[in-house]
Amino acid sequence: METHDPDFLRPVAPHRLKAYTVLFTVVGVVFVGTTIGVGTGLLAPSFTLDVTANLLFGLPVIILPIVLFWKAPGEQRSRLQLGAELTLIYLPLTVGSQLTYELPFLIGHPFNLWTPTSEPGWRWLWWQYGLADQRYGSHDNWIFGLEFVSVVVGTMLFIAWIRLLRRDLPDESRIRCLWLSFLGIAALLTGTVAYYVAEIRAGFSDIGQGAFGLWFKFVGENVPYMILPAFVLYAIYVQINYLTRRVAIGDFAAGGGTVVAKTQAGSRVSR
Repeated sequence: METHDPDFLRPVAPHRLKAYTVLFTVVGVVFVGTTIGVGTGLLAPSFTLDVTANLLFGLPVIILPIVLFWKAPGEQRSRLQLGAELTLIYLPLTVGSQLTYELPFLIGHPFNLWTPTSEPGWRWLWWQYGLADQRYGSHDNWIFGLEFVSVVVGTMLFIAWIRLLRRDLPDESRIRCLWLSFLGIAALLTGTVAYYVAEIRAGFSDIGQGAFGLWFKFVGENVPYMILPAFVLYAIYVQINYLTRRVAIGDFAAGGGTVVAKTQAGSRVSR
C-alpha cells in the first residue's frame, strides 16, 4: 500500500503559490518597514499610516479564501486536496501572527513597553493597537495570560507545520501533527472568542479611537480569525479521517484482510 501521496502533501498549484507568496511578502514588508521606518523617523506615526498598515495587515486572511478557490484551467481538486492546501497555508499565517506580533507583546508587557506615549518609535506597530484596545497598555494581566497561551500554541503549530511539509512523514506521524494542529487552532479560536466576550461584557469600555478603533481594528482585524479557523478545523478533520482510514486498511491488509472498497467512501473491508 502507498503510504505517501505527493498530491496530498503539496497540493498548491504554481499560480496560487505565487499569490500566497505575494500576500505574505506584503505583510512582511509592512511589518519590517513600519518598525524600522517609525523607529528611525522616516515615517511619521500618523493616522494615515495607522489606516494603511492595518489595512495591509488584514488583507491576507480575507484574500486567502479567494486564492484558495482560484483554479487553473482544467484543474480538478478533491475536498481532501482543498483541505490540505488550506491547512498548509493557514498554519504559517497564524504562526507568523503569534510569533512576530503577539510574542513582542508578551515580552514587552512586564517591561511596560506598551504604556501610552507620544513617541512610540520602533514600538509603533504594537503601540498603535493599544490605542484601539487599551487593555494592551501593559497593565492588563488577563491580556498577558492570553498572549502567553498564544505564543506557546504558536510555537507548537510551527513545529507541527514544519513536520507536515515533510514528504517522507509516515501517515501515523502526519495524523499526530494534524491533531496537534487541530488542538492549537481550536485553542487560539477559543482565546479569540474569550477576548471578544470579555470586552462585550465590559461594554466596550476599553475601546479607543472611536468608530475607527471599534469597527476597523477591534472588529475588522479580529473577526476573520474567528471565521476562517472554523473552516481550517473542518479541513483538518477531513485529512485525519482519510489518513486514519488509510492506516487502518493498510494494517488490515497486512494482517491478511482483503480491501473491497476505497478508503474515502465508506471503506468496507473483508477477510
